[in-house]
Amino acid sequence: MFKPLAWLLVLTVAPGLGAGGEWVRENCLELRLQQEVNSYSSQVGDRVQAVLIAPFRMDGLDRVAAGARVWGEVAEVRRVGVGLVRETASMTLRFTELEAGPAGRMPIRARVVTIDNARERVDGAGRIRGIRSTNTPGFRASGLLTSLAAVDPIALAFSTAAFASVLRFSEPEIRLRAGTELWVELLEPVALAPLPPPLIGLPEPVPADLLRRLPYRTHTAERRLDSDITNLVLAGEGAAIERAFRAAGWEVPEALTAAARFRTLRAMAENQEYKEAPISMLLLDGQAPMQNWAKALNTFSKRHHLRLYATGERWLDRPVFTGAATQDVGINFSRGRDLFTHLIDENVDRERSKVVNDLLFTGCVEAVGLAPRPWLPEHLFNATGQNLLTDRGAAVIVFNDCLGGKRFDDAVAEAPGPYRGNRLNRVVRQTVLTFRNDIYRGSIWFQSASILTQTVRHYRRSRMALRPVTGPTITGSAVKAPKVVSDPATWATPSVELSLRAGIMVFSNSSIGAEGLRIASPHRPGQSLTLLAANRVSPGFSLGGGVTLNQFRWYSHELSFGYQRGEFRMELQGLSSIAEQRSGFLTRQFSYNGLVHFRPRESRWRPYVAFGPVLQLVHLTGAPFTKARGISRFGLNNVGMFRSAYHFGSVAPLEGGGIFQVGGQVGAGVRYRLSPHWTLRLDYRNTCSPRPDLLRKSLEPQVMPERLERGRVAQQRVGLGIAFTF
Repeated sequence: MFKPLAWLLVLTVAPGLGAGGEWVRENCLELRLQQEVNSYSSQVGDRVQAVLIAPFRMDGLDRVAAGARVWGEVAEVRRVGVGLVRETASMTLRFTELEAGPAGRMPIRARVVTIDNARERVDGAGRIRGIRSTNTPGFRASGLLTSLAAVDPIALAFSTAAFASVLRFSEPEIRLRAGTELWVELLEPVALAPLPPPLIGLPEPVPADLLRRLPYRTHTAERRLDSDITNLVLAGEGAAIERAFRAAGWEVPEALTAAARFRTLRAMAENQEYKEAPISMLLLDGQAPMQNWAKALNTFSKRHHLRLYATGERWLDRPVFTGAATQDVGINFSRGRDLFTHLIDENVDRERSKVVNDLLFTGCVEAVGLAPRPWLPEHLFNATGQNLLTDRGAAVIVFNDCLGGKRFDDAVAEAPGPYRGNRLNRVVRQTVLTFRNDIYRGSIWFQSASILTQTVRHYRRSRMALRPVTGPTITGSAVKAPKVVSDPATWATPSVELSLRAGIMVFSNSSIGAEGLRIASPHRPGQSLTLLAANRVSPGFSLGGGVTLNQFRWYSHELSFGYQRGEFRMELQGLSSIAEQRSGFLTRQFSYNGLVHFRPRESRWRPYVAFGPVLQLVHLTGAPFTKARGISRFGLNNVGMFRSAYHFGSVAPLEGGGIFQVGGQVGAGVRYRLSPHWTLRLDYRNTCSPRPDLLRKSLEPQVMPERLERGRVAQQRVGLGIAFTF
């Protein structure tokens, strides 16, 4: 049971914080689930319980206090499973009973209208619809690059492995954990008497001179642009405030490091959750926040967050803090600054009420009220150009010691079961969904239409893109702060490196042998010409790139692709009219290497040794690649690629084919971090592989086994590269 006194405090917030604003949704229940439901394991008819986390208002009056329970059931559920039937999941929750104070339970008809901070959407019928895994930004980008690489099976193997190691396949099943918050609309009117007026408020008004001393406008750290306004005044010990926010389900964001930037990029690309994602630095009167808090569900693009600042003031014998709370509701491109930024809910009073309601639920609030600040400007906007709609008041919250705060996610029932299946199920689902996507959307016509649609959308968004604000600022003009020289000792250790390299190729023992050829004369039956083809490979150049995962302190995983070219020379002995034939000797190489370092990953200098397997394709440049034909040109890209690769390996090298080989690679190198995000690399690799029988595969009937002279190719690469690190 919840403390009755705490719920009475809610009544002091609703009239003050809701007056003249739009933060209260009429005829809607703001609920928090008290048990998990998911599309994979939940069944039709499963009971669902939730709790009201804000007063239910109807006709401008509060009718049900926060803390009332609501019951319902799973009315419909469709899971993705292994992906054979559907690509997206869906679920319908129907709430049928409401706890209405002394009147007890009463029947209701209600449907879900939105889920707070969710990647799922709710349609007009109240059905919760999940995401399509193959429609995330990361999957679309990987699909585009994979399509470009499909003409080369080695490049395709690298691109597929690289994306799989850096980006995860987004889970399509719907999972609503205990603590998930949603809005439910009543479909029929209910007869409920208004609640009595509030009984408890602040023990005394906040002194006006104290409020005036508190700065109210945050600003950006570099250009000192005006940004968010403060809308919270908190009185309590710092430890008690921290306990209250943690009990309410708020998380401490991570520091903005290279690793955090990578996790942020991955969360955006995968449309996945990142609850501890960093928030940008905003200063208040030149002071950094004492605490940052954020609350998210399962997507990076939407979240609640606030910055809390120390003031040095005291009231009611407690330290006083002030905070700026806003809700991120989407991501947009900021024109002129070339970066993506969060869009916020312009009505910042709604977020102020959200914070108050969450803290009241924990039982850690002793008193709460609203303090007017008529001296604030009427027209406000933040640093990205968005308007800030507010009544200019600040919610004043007085905390107790919060030693027994009630958690937001206390569950009344066990989860219905696993929410996504075992590893084998997930692998099958990913394979099936990817294959279905290639069938439906892999054609050149669909890709062309998709590119055209995305171009139009991008153009429309760019016209409405946020423009950088040039003023007003704290200093009166927008100025760029001097560049801060960072200390290498404070650099975050890199998690992922994306590298490019160039270098030279040296083919050790460049003779790959000689082969005897017997060529029948077309004019004199029974006569033939015997030739000896001596084959050599001369030095050339190498280009390539790779992805390195620094998952351990002394060991890293590296996936790389190399385009390595030398010169193939074939000298024909026995035919005076032709002295030598030349062609490009091209090797496309996909390799995995384990890197063992001699210094830990936080060091700037990192010597290492490398070893691992190699898959390569040897090709003479005078013969073009064989491409996919028939239906594979228009759809089934992956199938078409594999067909082309198989055909390529079966065609004679002199007729446009090539030779697939498996080899081994060893090497060594050193990395040097130039800056927190850039690393210089010097690298040596030696690839050992079988002798490529270029002529034997092309001219099998004419080759004379008794005249075969064995050779070998050892490809030695020395390269210099640059890597961008997260």
